Amino acid sequence: MLPAHCHHRVRVAEQADLTAVRGVAADLSGALDEEVAGRVQLVVSELATNLLRHAKAGGAILLRRLERPAGVECIALDQGPGIADLGAALADRTDPEPRAGLGLGYGLGAVRRLSERFDIHSEAGVGTAVLSHVLARGPGEKGPPFAWGAVMLAMSGGEHCGDGWLVRPDGFVVALDGLGHGEAASIAARRAEAVAGAAAHGDDPQTVLAAMHEALKGTRGAVAAVLRLTEGRIDHSSVGNIAMTIIRRSGAMATTTSALSGRWGVVGYNGAPPPTASESWGPGDHLVLHSDGCARLAELFLERRLRHVDPALAAAVLLRDGGARVDDQTVIVLRNARRTPA
Repeated sequence: MLPAHCHHRVRVAEQADLTAVRGVAADLSGALDEEVAGRVQLVVSELATNLLRHAKAGGAILLRRLERPAGVECIALDQGPGIADLGAALADRTDPEPRAGLGLGYGLGAVRRLSERFDIHSEAGVGTAVLSHVLARGPGEKGPPFAWGAVMLAMSGGEHCGDGWLVRPDGFVVALDGLGHGEAASIAARRAEAVAGAAAHGDDPQTVLAAMHEALKGTRGAVAAVLRLTEGRIDHSSVGNIAMTIIRRSGAMATTTSALSGRWGVVGYNGAPPPTASESWGPGDHLVLHSDGCARLAELFLERRLRHVDPALAAAVLLRDGGARVDDQTVIVLRNARRTPA
């Protein structure tokens, strides 16, 4: 069974796939009130319909449940021709005769209006990505001193996900990859997440990683990175091959990168965590984390011009274009700018 913070990926290549994606959306929004669940269905229908109408080979819808406030995150991804005129695509419209079985004909303008959080990224010859958060009304949880987004996908066809992640309001960030695949890897990742979630405010990353190491003994083990982010500093300790790269703002363009290093090993086996190290990061800087199965994401971040893209959408674009092999995959993008994430 997939954890709640893992995205469900639904391929959309033919009209019959609309039923599948609507079914997943209905399951994820089942606990929401009728008005919110209805908006989720409208958004998913329009995004899936756009994939059929405009992407030559279709695409995928990623869905996951959100907490505090409750809602659903919807991300549409394709590798189609891109949108030549975003302004026109986002204009509100109503098709007089929407095609039977497809969307209502309201387009991306309606998706934006129905969403509490919305962004779009499109590049000619590369594809289009659309983000929508449909949320229940009410106060949200106070967020950390940075903007962030994460996308985690199980290996294709998998019923479990051996990756893991956590972003806490106090600025703690964790990225995990249980060794191998399947249920055993998932057990290790979920146990490590539980340790990180229970850590005290202000705990040192090395201390948290050491607690994970003890908790994972007897499991498959994992590689992990634990970070504590403030507005001006990143404290970090990691074991294994979780990649961590700061993309620093340099003038008008983000052009410099610096990798954060850790210690080789396996948490729960031979992964004694290294002492916490620190790096500075300033306004507009980004931190990109990813698990094994992705490649050259820092370079892709620059090539796709993702500096001003919503971090959740940036993570999805990086995963779409940087997935290197079949594996559980996680990408986390964090930007040094205060906001309250959903």
